[in-house]
Amino acid sequence: MNKARHLCLTGIGNPEPSYKGTRHNVGLTVLDLLIKQLVPRDQHVFCREGKVHVLRTPTITFIRSDIGFMNLSGRSVVPMWQKLYTDHTDYAVIHDELSLRTGALQLRQPQASLRGHNGLRDISAHWRHQYYKLAIGIDRPESRDPQAVADYVLSKVPQRDATYIENTTTSKALELLQRQFPYI
Repeated sequence: MNKARHLCLTGIGNPEPSYKGTRHNVGLTVLDLLIKQLVPRDQHVFCREGKVHVLRTPTITFIRSDIGFMNLSGRSVVPMWQKLYTDHTDYAVIHDELSLRTGALQLRQPQASLRGHNGLRDISAHWRHQYYKLAIGIDRPESRDPQAVADYVLSKVPQRDATYIENTTTSKALELLQRQFPYI
């Protein structure tokens, strides 16, 4: 018997509501917008499980890692992934990406580099299996100074960029996901 595939789609960010709307939380923003497109409104019920919020559908489990800090995402996400693990489950993390212009997307294969992203690095340190990475561009500040970069990623997404992410990026993200995971 051929078992059906399942997608575990995880958005990572810092604790909300404190960091809601920041560049670092764009993965959570896009996850929420995808849920609006994929799940009937009356079924938008998250359950808290450990250090994450979970919404299950027949083909996708959505995980919001919004309770702990992004750089410690593995400690929040991996215990839930371990509960869900089967050979028929694909895993994907939606995260912010400094190397892409704001709103640009890149669905990277499981073997792709972590690009120095501390949240992905922590997930990989705790998870022995592979996972896809859906990078959402937030651009990069001119300065490479670590404090300037930290201040930048923790700043609010400008309204113009937030509108673009909502109206364009999310639709393109859904197209990429449906191409890679046609069962959703």
